[in-house]
Formats: sequence, structure tokens, C-alpha cells
Amino acid sequence: MLARIFWLLLFASFSFSLHAHQMSTGYLNLDLSASQEQGVQGQLQLRWFDINSQVQLDKNLDGNLQWQEVKSRETQLMQFISNHLKIEVNQQLCTLITSDELRSDYHFDEGYMSYSFVTSCKIKVIDELVVRYSALFAQDPEHKLIINLNGTGDDMLGIGNTVVSADQQVVAIDIKNSGWLSVMGNYIYQGIVHIFIGTDHILFLIVLVLTSVLIYKNGKWIAKLNNSLVIRDTIWIITAFTLAHSLTLTATALGWLAPSSRWVEFGIAISIVLTSINNVWPVITRLSWVTFGFGLLHGMGFASVLGELGLSQEYTLLSILAFNLGVEVGQILILLAVLPILFLCRSQKWYPNYGLKICSILIGLVAINWSLQRF
Repeated sequence: MLARIFWLLLFASFSFSLHAHQMSTGYLNLDLSASQEQGVQGQLQLRWFDINSQVQLDKNLDGNLQWQEVKSRETQLMQFISNHLKIEVNQQLCTLITSDELRSDYHFDEGYMSYSFVTSCKIKVIDELVVRYSALFAQDPEHKLIINLNGTGDDMLGIGNTVVSADQQVVAIDIKNSGWLSVMGNYIYQGIVHIFIGTDHILFLIVLVLTSVLIYKNGKWIAKLNNSLVIRDTIWIITAFTLAHSLTLTATALGWLAPSSRWVEFGIAISIVLTSINNVWPVITRLSWVTFGFGLLHGMGFASVLGELGLSQEYTLLSILAFNLGVEVGQILILLAVLPILFLCRSQKWYPNYGLKICSILIGLVAINWSLQRF
């Protein structure tokens, strides 16, 4: 019976292959400094992989995209961009005019199409900028477009990067009234979003708190019936995790640390594996210090996401703190959803005897799969 359960979990974990932080991300850089004379200058960057799925650049389907194949489909590619990217300045719809040849660029070891353009709108003072973007959401609902604004005026310094998503395909940027509050709100929102799509962080939190309602005594897990003790121990664990990832997130975002993203992601997966094993065969029952150590790794993982978003030029530290606050809000929401379920399960005989082990093994197998992919 146990063997059947093991192979079922193994099959489920490897079939349900999750890739945390490997997001489909595009970038739209807009320069407003010469808008009066030339129009808004822009550059759109999208992954070749994503573009190929929409425009079918790889004509011979050999899996190797050649530049000749790209050039042969350039008209269709330009039409695709024109159909899915619209820019309005002060409520005036602008035409996108190609200003350079297509180029190739790289972000995080992935190839990107780089398309430069200028808009037909030549306006002296830009009060509001609206971007409508819908290129890849039907294919990938988690796709994001990061909008980065540049300019010469002091107002531009207060604008943080804006994100277009499947849920918000139209963004209006109030340049005239932008300030630290809008930056803070934007980065808090992005912190919440990215904890929810960071599947490895979610699984780490869950595997950490699976034992929060239990106590290991005489070689077995038994229910911890003191609610205040459960809450206190959970607070200690989450506080240790929060302090640790806040330190490394800040240090990495500011450039004080420059870890290899590959090894950070591998380490995050290993942290889940080890915590899962510890739930099944307890060696460490006081998890605060261990959680602190693993939290340092997870903070570097959060920083890689923040690196993709970029930081506000004027409010750099505020951007980091707000993103971190958003991550904490997301963590609290996850705990509020998980802990009541654990409170209901703790007194059931099946949970300490079977439920804890099955959940931990399943999460551990998923993390082993990640480890193999990331090594």
C-alpha cells in the first residue's frame, strides 16, 4: 500500500512540473524627453520564444530560429506588434513608426526581439500616458509587460516601473501627479502578485507550517492543542523567514550581493526538499534558525523578480521596502488560508500519522523535480 502511494506521488509530482520565477516577461522602454520635436521614442522587447508561438517565425520547425527566418516574416511581425500595442498621449492615439531595424537582445540568458519606434504624437507637455497591450495573454496568462519611463523633467523621477498584466491590459500613467505614494502602491501590489506566482516560496511556507499544529514527542507527532502556543511558534518561524529574506532582498536589489540566479533557484528547491524530509524524519524540531538560513536564499530569489521590475530612480529604497511589504502581505494571506485548515486537521488521527507525511513527501518530490531541472 505504501509503495503504491509513493509511486502515485512520484508520478503526480513529475507530471505536475512547476517552474517558479521563469516568467514570460516583456519590456517597453519609453523616452519622453524629445516628445515635442520627434514624438515619444520607444523600444519593445519580447522573448523570441513567445513571438514564435504567435507569428511562427521558425518556418522549418527545426527548433533553431535563424535570422533569415525572422526577416522573412518581418511584415507579419510588425503587424502583430501594431495590433497589440497602442499608445495614447494626452488622450490622442499615436501611430507607431519603425525607427530602426529589428535587433536581438538578451535578458536572464534568454533571447529577446528588440523593436524600436517613435510615435506620431509630438506634444510639448505630457500629462497622461495610456498603454494598451494584449500581445501574449491568450497564450500565457502570467505574461507581464514592464513599462519603464525615461525623461528629463523632475516629475519623471517619481514614477516607478508600471506592469501590464492579463488582468490589467490598459494602464494610464498620470505623469503630472505621480509621486512616492503611487510608487509605493505599485510595488506593494507587485510584491503581493509575485508571492502568489512564486510557487516554490508558497510550497516552502506550507511545508514549514505543516508541523505548526503538532509537537514531536516520544518518537511521533501528536496534536498541539494549545492555540496560543501554535500561534506563537508560527510567528517565530515566519518572523525568522521574513527577517532573513528582507536582508538579502535589500542587499541584492541594491547591488551589494550578486549571486548566481541558477544556484539561488537550486538552493531554494533544496531548502524545500530538506524541510520536507525533516517533517517525515524529524531531526530539528525548533525551526527558527534553520528557517532564517533558508530565508536568506529565498530573499535572493525575490530580488531576481524585483530586478526584472526595476526600481524607481528617485525612490529606490522605497521601491525595495514597498515590494518587500507586498511580499509580507502575500505571506500573511497564504497563512490565513492554510492555518485554519491545519487547526481542523490536527485532532484527526490520520493527520499526524499519514496526512503530514503524504503532504510533505508530495511537496518534497515536486522540489526534487525542480532541483534536477535547475542543477
